[in-house]
Amino acid sequence: MIVVLAPAFPWLYTQFDAAIGHFRRYTRNSLRALAPVVLREEKCIYLDAFGILASAGNLLFLQAANASAGQMRFWDNYLVPISRVMDRVFAFSLGRSVLAIWRKMP
Repeated sequence: MIVVLAPAFPWLYTQFDAAIGHFRRYTRNSLRALAPVVLREEKCIYLDAFGILASAGNLLFLQAANASAGQMRFWDNYLVPISRVMDRVFAFSLGRSVLAIWRKMP
């Protein structure tokens, strides 16, 4: 089994991505295209639906390359719980991360 959690949506790429080691962002289809043919996809969904708004805000307004400890605590304590609900509301079709799970075929 292979589990991949990657940053989503190339248009969201910022200096913050580069600062934390991201080289690119993916869509579900671009991530699916990387899967070896011997694997069967079990799941490919977006996560952190509310977080996409925060990332877009950084892209459009803050353009920050780093997040402070206070910003990270705010994200973890307030935005992540909202996103857990919003992920279900949007049926995992929107988010700032993409999760893919593949399993080796028998």
